[in-house]
Amino acid sequence: MNIFSSQIRTSAPVLSAIAPERRLRSGAVVALCLFIGLLWLYPLATLKLAHQNDIAVHLRWVEQFHTALQDGVLLPRWANAAQLGLGDPSFFYYQPLFYYISSLFLILGAGPERALLLAAVIPFLMIAGIVYWHFLRWYSMRAAVLGTMFVAGCPTLYFMSTHLAAFPWTLSIPFSILFAAESVRDKPRARYIAVLLCLICLSHLLSGLMVLLCTGLARLVVVPLRPRTLTLHAPWLGGIVLGLALAAFFVYPALTQMHLINPAGWEENFNWRRCFALPFVSQFLFGTYWFGVQWPFSLVCMGMILLVLVPRSPLPLTPRQRNAKRLAIVALCALALGSELAYPLYALLPPMQKLQFPYRFMFLASILVSIALMIHLNEGAWARWSKVARGAAVLLIALQCGQAAILQLKIARDGERMASHDKYFNGRFGQPEYLLAVRGPLWIDYANAGALAGDCARLNIECSDVVQRSHAFTATIKTPRPLRLRLPVFAFPAWQATVNDQAKTVYIDKETGVIALDLAPGVHKVTLQFGRLPAEITGLWMSAGALLILLLLARHAHRHAVTANAM
Repeated sequence: MNIFSSQIRTSAPVLSAIAPERRLRSGAVVALCLFIGLLWLYPLATLKLAHQNDIAVHLRWVEQFHTALQDGVLLPRWANAAQLGLGDPSFFYYQPLFYYISSLFLILGAGPERALLLAAVIPFLMIAGIVYWHFLRWYSMRAAVLGTMFVAGCPTLYFMSTHLAAFPWTLSIPFSILFAAESVRDKPRARYIAVLLCLICLSHLLSGLMVLLCTGLARLVVVPLRPRTLTLHAPWLGGIVLGLALAAFFVYPALTQMHLINPAGWEENFNWRRCFALPFVSQFLFGTYWFGVQWPFSLVCMGMILLVLVPRSPLPLTPRQRNAKRLAIVALCALALGSELAYPLYALLPPMQKLQFPYRFMFLASILVSIALMIHLNEGAWARWSKVARGAAVLLIALQCGQAAILQLKIARDGERMASHDKYFNGRFGQPEYLLAVRGPLWIDYANAGALAGDCARLNIECSDVVQRSHAFTATIKTPRPLRLRLPVFAFPAWQATVNDQAKTVYIDKETGVIALDLAPGVHKVTLQFGRLPAEITGLWMSAGALLILLLLARHAHRHAVTANAM
């Protein structure tokens, strides 16, 4: 009894010290949630954002993705309402993670418009949590909370969602921040690199390419490539391979089956030569695409990078000072890749042109350097800086906050309410890049003439019990003579057909590109079911193998940690 009482007395001071810390953390969580709520209050209350055609695209995808989930399809692949109801494989190529989140809000009872906005808020909450917990929680609560608010309210981040409608891209940013931080460690942990890269690719595939380029370049700056440093780079490279394999169930079929769609649609009406950040020369040769992004945002970003990297810090650097400078180096590499300095890369490497806008890199650079600046200030940079550096810091912070305020005012003044379901689901819609390569010249005429109903009337046959679901189609066809009947679904190799429960050969109608089946005289139950391509099965096996390796790595790391603690 005395021993027990002694333990209670000994632990009491510890508990009394923990309680205030927990209260402080709870207060920080509440403050950050309120800040994010205020940041998004007007759009959520009014359903208004800046004018952007992509908002309607996302609303359609949100509904179609959710419909597929309701139909029991765990990984939706087909957008059945697109292209005048003939469908397209949007979800076969476009990243799914954002739409799983939006579907969750639909399940909870939100309408499509509000579900879209609520899903758009999630990355901001994630970034606030990551910045506070991973980078700033070591400092005073006020400094950590204010620094986190500065990063979470970064105007380029808010611009991505409210003005670009780049919701999946924004979702990739929290994972990209952690990926960049892990990548610039002397010896990155392969399992973390793998998981983060997988999440980036499932959020926004182009972000995966961008973050690999800028962090890879930064690693060569931080840890120069020499024979003795190969062991430091090996975990990073191994993590990348493992991460791509984890995401292979989506990435592999998407990248290997581009010939089935119209990838030229990504390059139509885009001139990458006029889309560089800080376009000192190219703007005179090709013009400027978006002045606000290419100059004001980019200049503030460049100024913060210089502020973190140029003033000398007393040596040796603390671990957090070193991390801040390394994040700024990643930001500098990203900005360089989005500027005219990288012009030869875009000119010589066609895959780089798929980015469409080189200044995309600037958005990641801006967020990373905002984190680096907050760490730098909390590590005593203000006391070490000259008056000139302090003045530059005040100016840059004021400019960044001013840009954020201007974006809020522009939405309040010029924002447009999102269209209703009846408007954004009306008429022809569907992205040009996802049009099937097999489409024929008369597919629009076929759809406008009533598709299956029009053909049934023209052929004088009976078509009844027509049910078209997200990934399936059924109809009962009664014909007095043999014929080849067109079905109102674009031909994609994953579609499998049965007639009276017997597998049937699928043909492609050359005039339209839709599926056609040969039917004998009689009454037939015709069924189409969306199956899996061989590339999908290959990707699933790759992901399964990568997951097994990841679990083995995690188990090994856990055992190593237990052994180290025991010693």
